[in-house]
Amino acid sequence: MTRLPIKYFFIKPEEISAVILDQIHDLIQRGGGVGTLHIRKNLQNAHLIGYATHKDRVVGTSTHKHPKIEYRKKIEDLTGLDLSGFLERGYTTVDTEYRGKTVGGRLIRGLIKRSKGKKIYVTIRMDNTPPLKMTWKEEMVLAAKFFDKNTNHEIGVFTNQGDFSEL
Repeated sequence: MTRLPIKYFFIKPEEISAVILDQIHDLIQRGGGVGTLHIRKNLQNAHLIGYATHKDRVVGTSTHKHPKIEYRKKIEDLTGLDLSGFLERGYTTVDTEYRGKTVGGRLIRGLIKRSKGKKIYVTIRMDNTPPLKMTWKEEMVLAAKFFDKNTNHEIGVFTNQGDFSEL
């Protein structure tokens, strides 16, 4: 298998150029897996943004962001978890022509490595197999599930914490 010359970056949002931030925003929006209302603000307030480029074009991204308190509280109310102090992994998306080439996994591993010691959670629809496989592969574990009435989907909350007594 020939490896593409993909470059990986893990950067604080204030260090990312407006051009790259626009490409990241557009990729997330095209991915269609998340609501788009708060993308720009969440990116600007993120802890760390990972992105991959090929030929000067962003082809993948993932973010460790500070979760909105209202959103975190909603999840806590539905699951009984305490996610205070956690970063939220989100906005993981890879351009369709680059999927299956380890881009997403490398971004997630890079963020985890650079967020060492931080507690991280991610919410994923339980019927969305590709991100579930990637999340399990990166050794995140299912901490709880809830049903989202807005989307009519069962959602899993995965953490990088194996001991739920701390949750």
